[in-house]
Order: sequence, then C-alpha cells, then structure tokens
Amino acid sequence: MREHTTQRIMMRRTLFILLWTVVASASWAAPMPQATAAHFCQLLVKDAEGNVKSINAFANGDAQLFAEYVFQYDGWRDLHIFPHNGQWYAATDQLPTTLNAEHQRYIQEVFPRMIREAEAERWEVVDAYIDRMLEYQRQFSNTEKASSITAPLPVTLLLLLLFVLFLLIPLFQKLRTSKPATL
Repeated sequence: MREHTTQRIMMRRTLFILLWTVVASASWAAPMPQATAAHFCQLLVKDAEGNVKSINAFANGDAQLFAEYVFQYDGWRDLHIFPHNGQWYAATDQLPTTLNAEHQRYIQEVFPRMIREAEAERWEVVDAYIDRMLEYQRQFSNTEKASSITAPLPVTLLLLLLFVLFLLIPLFQKLRTSKPATL
C-alpha cells in the first residue's frame, strides 16, 4: 500500500514537471535576438562583493542565454541594477524613502513591462526599455563605468560613413598618383 502511494506521488510530480515545462516553453515563443541580448548585457550590476560590473562579466560569453534566464525565470528580481546615492537596488528591494515616487514606480515596473514586450516579441520596444535603463544608470550612478556606457551607433550612421569613405578612396588614389605641378 505504501509503495503504491509513493508511486502515485512520483507520477504526480512527474506530470507536474512535464506540464510546467510545456507551459513555460509555450509562454516564450521565440528566443531573444542576439543583438537585444547583447544590448541588455551592457547594463551594469552591483555584485555580492560590492563591485559594479557590466552584466557581460556574468554572462560567460553567452549573452543570449543569460538574458533569457533573466527574463524567463525571474532572474531580474535579484539584479542590483538601479543606482541611487551610491547604493544599487534590485527591483524587488525595499527602496529608500529618499527615492521619489516616480523613480520607485519606474524601478518596480520596468522589468514586468519589458518582459511583456519580450513575450510579445516586440524587440524594438525591449531595446528602447534597455536604452532608458542605460540612461538611468548613466544619470544616477556615480561610478566611472556608468559614465562610459555608450549606446551603439545607429546602423544608418555607420553606413553613411562607409559610403563617404568609399567615395573618397578614388579621390585619394588620384591625388597620390598625380605628379606635382612644376614651378
């Protein structure tokens, strides 16, 4: 009798885990694009030793896997990613009263909103949230790293620069091969 009960409990656990896996995988339809994951990993986080580092330092070379963990499995709850007066806070921390209500609301709501956008596969919106978080870190952090965070250059600007360079190459070659005028 006892063996039968144990088997039934094991079967229920197995079915629960299988069902949870199916539901969890269905809730996240597509993997996060590599560019969005790399963008997310530019954010700074304060580690357990009190050091402020880029999330890339924790991603071990796999930004996409790390970002998906943060978004899918509530890993964001423990990231001390929001600076205020020299301290760094996670979205689920008890925030100080010196932090105004608008900032408290932003810190508490940004990840749930960003996750909803990611689940809907609106990656441009997710990138916009990340840009705002990077700006927040630049503005409210007093670390050197935060001031050196740079947003990636727009692709159109890079293409324009390449186009201009390719137009100038023949001109430079012509100038280099032409003979100087004699006096």
